[in-house]
Amino acid sequence: MTRSLVRAIAIVAVGLSAAACGPHPQSSIAIRSTGLNLEFARPDLAKPIPPIVVLRLLPAPPPAYPHLPVPTVSTSLPTFPRLPATQCPPASQRAKPAAPLRASTAGAPEPGYYSFTSKGTGTVSGGKQNISAPIPPRTEVAISRAGKAAPDATVAVEGGAPASGTEVEYTVVTHLSDTVAESDQLMVSASSINLVQRTLSDGQRTMSFTPTPQVQLMKFGPVGSTWKSSGTDSNNSAVMNYQGTISAIRQINVCGQLVRAYQVTYSESLANAGIGEIIRTSGNDPNTFTIAPQLGGLVISQHVDTDDIRFNASLSGYIGVTLNYTSTIDRLTPSASASGP
Repeated sequence: MTRSLVRAIAIVAVGLSAAACGPHPQSSIAIRSTGLNLEFARPDLAKPIPPIVVLRLLPAPPPAYPHLPVPTVSTSLPTFPRLPATQCPPASQRAKPAAPLRASTAGAPEPGYYSFTSKGTGTVSGGKQNISAPIPPRTEVAISRAGKAAPDATVAVEGGAPASGTEVEYTVVTHLSDTVAESDQLMVSASSINLVQRTLSDGQRTMSFTPTPQVQLMKFGPVGSTWKSSGTDSNNSAVMNYQGTISAIRQINVCGQLVRAYQVTYSESLANAGIGEIIRTSGNDPNTFTIAPQLGGLVISQHVDTDDIRFNASLSGYIGVTLNYTSTIDRLTPSASASGP
C-alpha cells in the first residue's frame, strides 16, 4: 500500500463516522479501539504479519510465494478450475460488427463460466511492512441462470413493477484466486441493476452484506447520467454508500467481436463496524466498469482500485489490503460447464 497506514486508519474512522450520520436510523455504529503499535508513531514495534496471512489475503499467483504452503480455505462459494486459453483471430483481422447498443436491459447475461485477463497488484500493509504481489493473470467469473423474484420495496422509484409482478435475479461469482472471491446477487428493475447481497471471502474472513434498500450499481440512462444510492444491513450495521456516472460509450474488440458498451465511473464504501472493516474506492483513482445492456448487462471490463482496512485481533491492530487491477473479458460466449482440461 503506497499510502501511509496512518492515513488509512484515519479513513476508517472517518468512513465509519460518516456512515453513522447517513439516512440509516435503524443502524448503530461503534469504532473499535486498536493497538497503537500498528497505526501511529512506532511502526517498528508492530508485530510482523505472518507470511501465511499475507498469502491468504492477497489474490497472488502461486509463483509469487514459492516458499509458502498453499492454504486450504473452506468457503461456501462455488469454485471451478481454470478455463482453457482463448483462441482469438489476429489483431490485424477485421472484427465483426457490433450489435446495436441498448439503453437498458430487462434480462441477464448468458449463464456460464467466463474468463477475464487481469493485470495489477495486491498489497498488504501493517506497521512498517509493505508486501506486494502481482494479481493472477486470469480471473474466473461464474454467472448463474436467471430466476424470478419479487421486487424490492423501492420499486416505486425504479419505474414501477413489471406487468408480471416479478423481476429478474441472478448471481455473479468472481474468483480472483483460489482464496479471494466475491459473490454478488443482483436484481434487474425497470431502471437499474441492484445489489441484493454481496459476500466477500478470503482465507481470513467471510463477510456477507444484504442492503436495505438494495443499492443501485447501474442506473440506466444517457451518457452523463449520475446517481447516488445507499443501503444498510440491519443484521451487522454495515453500510454501503455508492455514487455512479455513465461517463462514456466505448467500443471494445472482444476476441474478434466488437462490443459497444457504457463505461460507468463509480466510487463506493462498505463499512462494517461489527468486525472493524471498511472497503473504499481510492479517491485518486475512480473505479470503472464497462457494461453491455444488449448482452443482458454483461460486464466487459473493469478497473478496480480499493483499500480494505480491517482489524486483526492477533496483531492487535489494523492491517490494510490494496487491490489495484484491470480485467477484460476474453470471449463473449461462456463455457457451459465448470470442467476444464
